Amino acid sequence: MKKLLILLLVLSFNLSLFLSSTTLQAFTHPDDPTLSPDSFAQTQANVNSFSCDDVTDVPVSECEALVDLYLSTNGVGWKNQQECSGDEYDDCWLATTKISQWFGVTVKDEHVTIVSLYSNLLTGIIPETIGQLPYLKLLELAGNQLTGAIPESLGLLTFLEEACLTNNQLSGPIPDTLGEMTSLLKLSFNDNWIEGEIPASLGNLTTLTKFSLGNNRLSGTIPDSLGQLVNVDRFEVYKNNLSGGLPESLGNLVKLKELVINDTLLSGSIPLSFTNLSNVTAFYFFGTQLCEPTTPEFLAWKALVGIGWHGTDLFCMDYHHYLPIICR
Repeated sequence: MKKLLILLLVLSFNLSLFLSSTTLQAFTHPDDPTLSPDSFAQTQANVNSFSCDDVTDVPVSECEALVDLYLSTNGVGWKNQQECSGDEYDDCWLATTKISQWFGVTVKDEHVTIVSLYSNLLTGIIPETIGQLPYLKLLELAGNQLTGAIPESLGLLTFLEEACLTNNQLSGPIPDTLGEMTSLLKLSFNDNWIEGEIPASLGNLTTLTKFSLGNNRLSGTIPDSLGQLVNVDRFEVYKNNLSGGLPESLGNLVKLKELVINDTLLSGSIPLSFTNLSNVTAFYFFGTQLCEPTTPEFLAWKALVGIGWHGTDLFCMDYHHYLPIICR
């Protein structure tokens, strides 16, 4: 027994050494500059040697916001930055004091209007100072390895038209402040780890045409206020922990073409108000406990959607209140 215990201790010790070594290699692999400690050190050194006071084509505060983004997401490890060396590469961040020449940045009328860094190996958090870009119209950070929370300061970007943060590892709740982005056309937060409830304040974004929160960890119910998004043509909340019923108010979204709410905990009857959605060509609600009314009006709408109907095959009892029954 004593020998067995000693053997188990030795095996456990060796296993812990192996795991520690493997973990260290995972974060310092020489073939992955985005995870190298030297990369982070060089990023900090580049920031320390750069002064926004020397920039002339945008305000200092906007320059500082970009530099903060570079620092907090390990700029040296970005895909487009990995070959940067001195002034030889004019589009490299911090290599020139001309912000308009930086990769993915557009400047118009002496203000930053676009930051587009799609699939560029950004690793880290989006800094709160992103709110210092008040004239920003497009924020494209999809397809990276961003973590942490969505900054509350995004709500300050009242000229922002597209917020694309899809396919990262962002977590935490959606800030209420995002309801202040009254020029927003596209809200794309799919494929993250965002949690908490959908803020009712998002119903204030009445200019939205795309509302995409799919494949996250959202919980609670769908707010009635989202029925105010009367310009939305695509509504996605699939693969979340959303529960409760569908709000009647969603029947106000008369421009809606695609409604994607599958693989959630939603239940109850699909509201009869949905028959107002005459432009819908795709309705995905499989993987839920939603049932279909059997009224002639509803069946006519279902026929109108046609091959785009992907449901549960659950039919509601034809009582004063629709209740789901097992009928497949």
